[in-house]
Amino acid sequence: MRNHSEPATVRGARGYVADMSQALDRLDLEQLDTAIEMVASPIRGGRAVFVVGNGGGSSVAEHMACDWRAAAWHAGHRPREISSLTENTARITAIANDDCYEAIFERQLVERCRPGDLLVCLSVSGTSVNVLRAASSAPDHGVAVLSLVGRLSPLSDLSDVAVHLDVDGDYGLTEDLQSLFMHMVARAVRQVDTHRVPPAAQGLAR
Repeated sequence: MRNHSEPATVRGARGYVADMSQALDRLDLEQLDTAIEMVASPIRGGRAVFVVGNGGGSSVAEHMACDWRAAAWHAGHRPREISSLTENTARITAIANDDCYEAIFERQLVERCRPGDLLVCLSVSGTSVNVLRAASSAPDHGVAVLSLVGRLSPLSDLSDVAVHLDVDGDYGLTEDLQSLFMHMVARAVRQVDTHRVPPAAQGLAR
């Protein structure tokens, strides 16, 4: 039970932790295992993984690409590409200006993908048109679609595997759970149970 006599900030933090704990308990671990392998397989196989998301999801997408590239490198894998399609501002604005904003991910995916690649879609609502367009076009090019979404949605229907994070559209919980998935994949690619960063070299610590 939440204590309403404690400061609002503490109550809010405690409530968030409780909500996250419940969300973690609801995760389907077998489905997560399938999703993790869905990302790890093209990385091991030299294919490409593309990630898309809007707002905070775009930051998570870029973080995913960063960490999965690092994991692949350290594990000796050389995927053709691991990229967030939010990274190239010039290309995004060119597509938005010349065509429409809804095409920013779809166009980049079609330009760069090959059969056997993977598209990872991050969304809270599962209704963002630019994400839906990318997911809709992916099968035409032999690209599988994995979505991590905050609720059952149109994006679910366009995905080969849809991980429903079951948080009723709470954007904070959704983004945090997407980040947890990112680290699960990194561990799987590295084939380790944990990964700790060594102390910084003398004189380089910040």
